[in-house]
Amino acid sequence: MNPDRHQEIVDPVTEIYVAVFPVAISGDRRTEVVLAGYRKDPDMPHMTQVRATVETHAEAVLDLVALCDEIVDEQAEIESYRLLKFDEDGIHVLRPDDFRRFGQQYSNAKWGCC
Repeated sequence: MNPDRHQEIVDPVTEIYVAVFPVAISGDRRTEVVLAGYRKDPDMPHMTQVRATVETHAEAVLDLVALCDEIVDEQAEIESYRLLKFDEDGIHVLRPDDFRRFGQQYSNAKWGCC
């Protein structure tokens, strides 16, 4: 392939969204880590779903936040995460609530009479 052709077909990365999770390393010391993994697709057993806590497009942050919420719910040793954006202006801390779908944001709500 011609090297110039590569530049024509690749959308360059200009920003990265990363979720970092606090993990105990010894005693009271903790560090933040990036998690990734994969699992079998329940709808297509011959396919694998890649699960990563790094994204390169803002449109994918909704799914990234949903995955991170799922990790916090499933892993007893993980209680929270921080959502970060890296771009040419530096590192920015984002609010996961800004990227939650309506159903996620109120998934633990309890309804009752007032």
